[in-house]
Amino acid sequence: MKYPKRIFCIEGNWDDDFAVNASVRPVLELLDLNAGIKFIYRDCSTLEEIEFLVDRWRLRRYAQYRLLYLAFHGRPGELVISSKVCLTLEQLGERLGGRCRNRLVYFGACSVLDVPAVRVRHFLDASGAKAVCGYNTEIDWMKATALDLIAMRELQNFSLTRTGLVAAEKAIRQSTKALSGELGFRMVYR
Repeated sequence: MKYPKRIFCIEGNWDDDFAVNASVRPVLELLDLNAGIKFIYRDCSTLEEIEFLVDRWRLRRYAQYRLLYLAFHGRPGELVISSKVCLTLEQLGERLGGRCRNRLVYFGACSVLDVPAVRVRHFLDASGAKAVCGYNTEIDWMKATALDLIAMRELQNFSLTRTGLVAAEKAIRQSTKALSGELGFRMVYR
C-alpha cells in the first residue's frame, strides 16, 4: 500500500425482511485481514442517521478514513434510505459542504451515477471530494461487491491526485475486465 486510505462505511438495509443478513461488512473484514486496510462500519436506517454519520466522517479525527463507502440501494442520482426516503447527490454534496478535501466517495449502489456528468461534477464541487466512484446501471449485488473489493484494494496503490486517480481507474478496469463494463462502473475525478 503506497497511499493507504482507510474506509468509512455506512450501509443501509438491503431487505425489509430482517432475517436476510446481506452485508458488505465481511468484504471490509477481508480487506482488513488480507490487505491491512482499516475500516469503520456503521449501518443506518434513517435519513437522520446517515446525516449524523456523514457529519462524523468529516471530523479531523477521521481524516485517515479517506474513502467514504456508501452501501445502499440506489436510483439515478439518489441513495435509497427507505421505501419513502431518498438522499440525492445534491443533498449529500451540500451536507458534505466542501469539506472532503483529499477524500473519495464510493457509491456501492445501483444506478446512483446514472446521471449527466454535470450533476456528478456539481457533487464533486459541492462536497470538495477528489473523486467519486459508483455504478450507472442496476447491478447484481454479489458481482458489485466483488468489484468493490477489488476497486478499494486498487485505490490503495495510488495518490488522490488527478494522475493517481487516472492510474487507479485504469488499474481497476484492468483488474475487473468485463465486470466493470457489465456493471456500468463509473469513476469521475478532478
